[in-house]
Amino acid sequence: MLLLALMSAVALQPAIQTTGLLDAKPETYRAPAVRPYQPPSRFGRETAEGDGEIDLHRRPLTAPVAVDDYVGDYEFSPSDSQTTYDQGVAQAAIDADAAMGPLDGLWRIAQPDGRPLLSLSLTDRGEGRRVEGAWRSLDAPAGIDRMGFAGPVSTQGEVVVIPLSEGELHLHPAVNGWAGEWIRDGRARPVTATRSG
Repeated sequence: MLLLALMSAVALQPAIQTTGLLDAKPETYRAPAVRPYQPPSRFGRETAEGDGEIDLHRRPLTAPVAVDDYVGDYEFSPSDSQTTYDQGVAQAAIDADAAMGPLDGLWRIAQPDGRPLLSLSLTDRGEGRRVEGAWRSLDAPAGIDRMGFAGPVSTQGEVVVIPLSEGELHLHPAVNGWAGEWIRDGRARPVTATRSG
């Protein structure tokens, strides 16, 4: 009976409206050029020479342990497999960073005198893919948060155009990052963009 009531309620629901949705098109998945670290199939089952007799886990404590009880090391040395895994993960992170485009990361937009204007976070996955992100005002009065979406980024020759909800950034490569203008309310202000953090 309950099932019948649920089925009739679902049948009476109005059809979901699809008009007015964002017209962004999802990207088709492509395998990354740089694969994440993948250990071999025998990973963790192979005992390295000299590691067979080491106890990798500490015994439960039954009494307080003083600092003087430790001679040299506070923890066991990592095994060969742990070291290999850590190195593989670190290398995969380095490779993934190297594959990203030049705009990827956190940026600080400032006036030529160094006064900060905006904080900008962009995702640039390289290979001509869509670049977008978010911005936040750094010169807004106390208690007022001004922020919004940034992008999608386009290029006009050597100039990168980053649309913001409050104007546009027109940037070109410079010695220490990017330089250009922030066009807002019909006025152009000279700005510089440097990596933050």
